[in-house]
Amino acid sequence: MLALDESNDADSVFTQGPYKFCIEQDLLAKVEAVTIDFTYMGFSVEPQVALGGGGSSCSVGGGGCSGCGSH
Repeated sequence: MLALDESNDADSVFTQGPYKFCIEQDLLAKVEAVTIDFTYMGFSVEPQVALGGGGSSCSVGGGGCSGCGSH
């Protein structure tokens, strides 16, 4: 799931331009790395290691903190 959220102590936080992204540290350890691009449809998030469950990417329009995967 990709969602707007506030970061907390269990997150790794990254800034790219005017956007701040956060991802749970446990999830980041599982996917190893995440590529985030902004497309005409919103953000495209691609994990380096796909999690099972029907897809390796997700997207959402808008900005803010976001994470990809199920948690």
